[in-house]
Amino acid sequence: MAKIGMFYGSTTGNTETAADLIKKEFDKIDPGLLEVFNVAGDRVSKMMDFDYLILGSSSWGDGELQDDWDDVWDQMDDLDLSGKKVALFGLGDQFGFSDTFQDALKVLADKVKELGGVLVGLWPNEGYEFDDSAALVGEKFLGLSLDEDNQSDLTPERVEAWVAQLKDEFAL
Repeated sequence: MAKIGMFYGSTTGNTETAADLIKKEFDKIDPGLLEVFNVAGDRVSKMMDFDYLILGSSSWGDGELQDDWDDVWDQMDDLDLSGKKVALFGLGDQFGFSDTFQDALKVLADKVKELGGVLVGLWPNEGYEFDDSAALVGEKFLGLSLDEDNQSDLTPERVEAWVAQLKDEFAL
């Protein structure tokens, strides 16, 4: 079976917790299917070892990536993701940062496309309240969008549905 690598950065622990939930859902499909890496300590060059990728970041301030991604951002330019399917997940605060909700997803998506990757795992924007998001394409976010500040109760069901969606999109 194909292998999936998940790479994330986390400041407050919320993105790490989301990554753990995603891992648990993939473990229900196959316990060895998904390997998890924190970009704070793991090399992004490991992305090349996987058939599929999942990248995760929270949005900060005016929609910037989580700080650990900044530290490895230039290393991403050495990767060739040509044809590789890549899914994204993001965390944000739709009320506190209503004008930049999930903007880090757009930053990640642009880098993935620049490196030749194919985005999958787009997520509907239904059930969210925000003013603007650079991460919207039509009525969908560029990846799973989670809000632990205001909708943490919806996170488990959103993760479960998204992993089921990825199972199909990754053809697992």
